[in-house]
Amino acid sequence: MWLRQQGFEWLLVAVLFQQCAAQINLTYPSNTPAGAMYVEDNFFGISFEMQVINTIIGNTPTTIPTPIQAYLGNIRNRTNNPLRLRVGGNSMDSSYYIPTQTTMISGIVDNVNYAPIDFGPVLIDTVAQLGNSIGGAVWDVGLSLININSSLDTVQLALYAHNVLGNSLDSYQLGNEPDLYLPSGKRPGQANYTVQNLIDDYANVLGQMHSIANLSGAPMAGPEICCDWDLNTVLTNGFLGAFKNFLKYVTVQKYPLNNCPGLPPPPTTLDYFVNHYNVIGLGSVWLNGVQTAQQAGVNVSMTEFSSAACGGIAGVSNTFGATLWTIDYVLQLATLGYASAYIHTREAGITYNLFDPPAAGVDPNSAGWTTGPPYHALLVVAEALHKLTSPIMSVIDLLLISPNNTLAGYALYPAPNATSPRRPPTRFVLFNYAGSGTAEFYFTPNYTGINPSAGDRAVSVPAGNITVKYLLASELTSNFNISWAGQVVNGGGVLTGQPTNTTFTNCDGSGGSSCTITVPGPGLALVYLDGEQDALIATQNVSSATGLAGNATPSDPSGILFPAGSTKSLESRVAVAWTVVALTLIAYLILVS
Repeated sequence: MWLRQQGFEWLLVAVLFQQCAAQINLTYPSNTPAGAMYVEDNFFGISFEMQVINTIIGNTPTTIPTPIQAYLGNIRNRTNNPLRLRVGGNSMDSSYYIPTQTTMISGIVDNVNYAPIDFGPVLIDTVAQLGNSIGGAVWDVGLSLININSSLDTVQLALYAHNVLGNSLDSYQLGNEPDLYLPSGKRPGQANYTVQNLIDDYANVLGQMHSIANLSGAPMAGPEICCDWDLNTVLTNGFLGAFKNFLKYVTVQKYPLNNCPGLPPPPTTLDYFVNHYNVIGLGSVWLNGVQTAQQAGVNVSMTEFSSAACGGIAGVSNTFGATLWTIDYVLQLATLGYASAYIHTREAGITYNLFDPPAAGVDPNSAGWTTGPPYHALLVVAEALHKLTSPIMSVIDLLLISPNNTLAGYALYPAPNATSPRRPPTRFVLFNYAGSGTAEFYFTPNYTGINPSAGDRAVSVPAGNITVKYLLASELTSNFNISWAGQVVNGGGVLTGQPTNTTFTNCDGSGGSSCTITVPGPGLALVYLDGEQDALIATQNVSSATGLAGNATPSDPSGILFPAGSTKSLESRVAVAWTVVALTLIAYLILVS
């Protein structure tokens, strides 16, 4: 009775109930849905801004910093296929390739207006060596369309990349954001820049490339639009008809928010990024064009994205919340049939960066690098899409319904084989965007709707046990001490700490029983339904930079309650969640007494 007398009993109960576990039933297709599209395990790659790439990968093939090899090697160790990497951006489009230049980059770097600089063949030499050092990469190389009067040098760049990269050359991306050429002053003296102008410029450079025997079958990509033009309109107004036979990829770029000079400031909170249905809406922006390209037999690639254009938003782009959003968005693109997606990274200090080198004067081979929160998304997606016995996976959004759309889930299905043209899911990726509390995802291994004569198989959970790996941080706004399966990436690009997994038992579906997977908020769970995790764990955590000095995990004063790098992080948070449930029950009993 005394709680009533204090006058805040309902407030207490409301607060306590907000901390209780949210429950949601996972319903999913028992086998790969008809018409599902598949992606390779190297679906998610990295885009480097050209004019500052030397600050990240070094100036020569012999001076590539050990930490960048470790950062990239961590991802490569998690895939069957070579890591996807891109060198491009606005600076690649506006700058000049000088075949006789002996240094990688010369000129004054302007990371706002992208004033032209010069670069030489050593750029290609260095990226080739970088790929070799991490066990394999495939490169998308940007070619200038702005400098149409210097296209002979552009063609020489294409030829040099062909000769040096060989099979590691994935595509040539001709032009960058041509829909912004006119408003950004890239076509001075021209009253307009239309789709037909783009087609004419593209055909001009392509024709010069095709005049060289080694480039006659060059793998091309375009139109690389981002903003002012509609993809489907560009494709159906002549671009696809003119270049379909030469295009390896139809390419686009998309940032959800814009922090560019001269435009209204973007929101400075995470609200947009922690709502799954915003991810669905963003993914659908180019959907008509994506389908047009697919119907023409051309793959589509998202060659550049991050949380906000022009360098990101402080307190948003460099947070754990943005990391969860990145994973969500990449998986969403996979559901729509994109062939690949590349997250962009730039010079040190940009808020959405994947990693920053140490300050000038500090040895770049030291463990003085800074790991950006979005980097962790690459590790998670690579592991989610990787399967020892399947070269490709199909990703399906489970379209979960939850308050404020803070819960999301995907089911991943392996490729068909000779005995099973339709196979059950082998992975779940489960999101809890809530800033606190716990979400409980429960499901029953689905044995209904199985047609063995059609090659259908039921979910098979070995010994009734499911292995789960967690991506965790103490808060949505956390920007360090983010842990993946109990490990934290240090300033040398090395995963530190002992990898830890959580096993949920009694998940064989016997008697129609359900299995419950707990995901703390904020957090993500990668759920293995096929028992393959034990076989993978030995290779996934091999570092390409063992022996680096300074492997100590940085301290996090804000993470005292839930140190995300601790192997006890999940257990502690689940214990707190159940404590709150108990307190809620006590409060309720007092109120009704």
